[in-house]
Amino acid sequence: MVVKFKKLFEPIKIGKKIVKNRICMPSMCMNFAGPNGEVTEPDVAYYAARARGGTGLITIDYACVSPEGRGMPGQRGIWDDKFTPGLARLANVIKALGATTNIQIHHGGVNAITGEVVGPSRLSNQYYFISKPRELTTEEVEQLVEKFASAALRAKMAGIDMVEVHGTHGYLVCQFLSPLTNQRTDRYGRDRALFAIEIVRAIKKNCGEDYPVIFRLCADEFMEGGITLDYAKEVAKRLEGAGVDMLNVTGGNYDTLYYCIPTMYIEGEEKEAYYRFVKLASEIKKAVNIPVCSGGLILDPDIAEEVIEKGMVDMVFLGRQLIADPDWPRKVMSGKLDDVRPCIACNDGCLGEIFSYKTGRCSVNPLVGFESKYGSEEELPTASKKKKILVIGSGPAGLESARVAAIRGHDVSIVEKGNGIGGTLNIASAPPFKKRLKRLIDWYGIQLKNLGVKITFNTKGTMKLIEKENPDVVIIATGSEPLVPNIPGIENAVPAEDVLIGKKTVGNDVIIIGGGLVGCETALHLSKQGKNVTLVEALPEVARDMELTSKIFFTDPMIGLFRKYKIKVVMNRPVIDVRKDGVTLTDALGRRELIGGDTVIRAIGRISVLDKELAEELKKGDKEVYIIGDAKEPRKAFDAIYEAFFTAIHI
Repeated sequence: MVVKFKKLFEPIKIGKKIVKNRICMPSMCMNFAGPNGEVTEPDVAYYAARARGGTGLITIDYACVSPEGRGMPGQRGIWDDKFTPGLARLANVIKALGATTNIQIHHGGVNAITGEVVGPSRLSNQYYFISKPRELTTEEVEQLVEKFASAALRAKMAGIDMVEVHGTHGYLVCQFLSPLTNQRTDRYGRDRALFAIEIVRAIKKNCGEDYPVIFRLCADEFMEGGITLDYAKEVAKRLEGAGVDMLNVTGGNYDTLYYCIPTMYIEGEEKEAYYRFVKLASEIKKAVNIPVCSGGLILDPDIAEEVIEKGMVDMVFLGRQLIADPDWPRKVMSGKLDDVRPCIACNDGCLGEIFSYKTGRCSVNPLVGFESKYGSEEELPTASKKKKILVIGSGPAGLESARVAAIRGHDVSIVEKGNGIGGTLNIASAPPFKKRLKRLIDWYGIQLKNLGVKITFNTKGTMKLIEKENPDVVIIATGSEPLVPNIPGIENAVPAEDVLIGKKTVGNDVIIIGGGLVGCETALHLSKQGKNVTLVEALPEVARDMELTSKIFFTDPMIGLFRKYKIKVVMNRPVIDVRKDGVTLTDALGRRELIGGDTVIRAIGRISVLDKELAEELKKGDKEVYIIGDAKEPRKAFDAIYEAFFTAIHI
């Protein structure tokens, strides 16, 4: 063990249960459960990988205590004894690999996806995911208390070491705690914490005082009139008195979802964004005498060690980082920090897929969800025949295909026309709020060096070169370039990528053509420098290609980034002319308007960079040829890395 991280790898006692280290994997819905909420093979393999990676406490993602409370189609169930055998199998595997098991028990309340939605009152969210709930009767609330207690007993019978009551992020227990959603007149309204207190007491009664209970507590809803830290501290004291053995502190609700699962943009907003929840937790910790856990956006072990060593928390949770790299604890413990694959906090593969009712994935780890088929990267199938592979291009698709092919035993080399690896990742990582992408590029460089992949820079992939190298397989991953639309005067607009990498300077008043991901990020980047930015979009929607929480964070009318940085957004107005001093717009009635500015930037999309003649000539020969990533079709890094992984796995 690296002495530097001594505190992080100290055991911790939760109730009477000893956990081997202070790393917690929190509940993260991955939709791996079956259609009826049952445990599946991908489910078991996914958790096994994280247990094998060295995490101390693994929380099985949220399990619903009653069918009307399901929050996702792939959410697991724990409302019936029929789920116990599957949960027992899941618990046995996790524990056999050295981790302590926890399961989060949950009810969606007004955020459930079922036919009739119920809640504390006939109140839903104010801005997003609005429903029309029926108010629960007092008798129904009492029945739900028993359902939580029965669910906990099933968890205990399945061999799960402890349970966690989900009391944050705007779900049912949090809805009872919040004055925004609880305006009842019975005892559960006069005392908003009573529902939570009774659940804990009922669990202890059902399972025994020695069975550990964790409560995931909302310390701040980040909304006027919502749960505050002072109120949360009082609730924390009462929960301790009711028998809670550890508090897991977070915050937010469905209207402030971007705080619940923060993206890279929040990290860019705050120098120490990972302290948002940790600071709240440190205040809660002052009010109680039980362990307190928290986290959020933690990637660096130095930070995890620091917040424990300073006494801010007793345990840290690593969520998306353990999706990106399940071996983070093992690598940190052995000092292999350069080998940690970074979570880039994009939310595309995890949250973006989940909110589309798909199974969870990861932008940087294509193995997520496929552990049952491929195991770990050390277990990827060795190539039945070693082949010589030439990869043309070192963007995300080229890097991932080369890495996986080399792991499988192929002889791999890369030619890159530029002077460094990363391709468009270098452009995307230019704004400070996307600095995690630079770590991903560095990680690929280290992996390929360790695997012995030869990279030749300032070299274009030509037929002459291919004939000289004579590979068995050619992977074309030449990426994309900015689209130049057919608009009069478009030569007066500079490409966004030239601005992002500092190749072009801009004036004080900037007009950006294109309100997609690149346009929004460029607008944020420049407005943070004090520029006056106008974002122009021909369609009736901006940020349409962004993951949901990121899109909301930009567009939220109350605290969104557009409002905070005074970015002017013009929609439904196509650009019909570009001048050196501005652009001409038109509306649906054909009326024209000139918007003046010092600099016009185009961020209207990308087109593939593909030598079609080379590709066609290669296909006529006897070599295997694959066209992947943006060379095939411009998309996100998420798509390019996935395509590259599965291409390389089948060569």
